Amino acid sequence: MIETNAREFARHFPRFRAQAAAGQTVRIRAPDGTFLLVREPRGIAAGDFLNRLTAGPARGLFDEGGADAVEEGRRRAAPARSPWP
Repeated sequence: MIETNAREFARHFPRFRAQAAAGQTVRIRAPDGTFLLVREPRGIAAGDFLNRLTAGPARGLFDEGGADAVEEGRRRAAPARSPWP
C-alpha cells in the first residue's frame, strides 16, 4: 500500500494512477477524509448488472414507495441551495 497526501497525489497523479493500475492500493489523506485509489477487478458490465437487477423478484432498484419518492423529488422545481452557510 502506498500512502500520500492530497497535494502530492495531485502533483504526481500519473505515477499514482499507474501504480494503482498495476494492482497496488494508493491511500490519499486529505482534509475531507481518506480516499483509496484501487484497480477494480474486471467484472460484469453495467448493462449486465442492470439487467440482473430488473430480472430479480423486486423488478427494479426501488419498491413502489421508493420509486414514487424519487419521482416526486424530480417533479418539484426548486432552486439549488449551497450546502455552505
